[in-house]
Amino acid sequence: MVVSDTLTIGSTKAEGLMVPQLAGEGHASLIVIRCAKGFLMCGYLSLEKAEQLGDAAVRVAGGSFEEVLANKVTGVSPKAAELGVTPDMTGAQAAEVLNR
Repeated sequence: MVVSDTLTIGSTKAEGLMVPQLAGEGHASLIVIRCAKGFLMCGYLSLEKAEQLGDAAVRVAGGSFEEVLANKVTGVSPKAAELGVTPDMTGAQAAEVLNR
């Protein structure tokens, strides 16, 4: 079952989408947080493909929306970097940049 939630990040909103335990019980969840100009994603999704498509994508590890927002960025597409996302940011900071 897909979980969808409206997330408040600072003074902005984003759409959180999660497929819990994607490969079955005991496995990681697929998580995407969709912002106005791009998205945060878990390691299940390809940063390289996002780059090929010209998407502003930010990879952040975590097993929940809260963890993805709290954890440090682990990868940034060139488009997200152009918008101002840097690897030293948390997911929440990156989301705020992608919502400007």
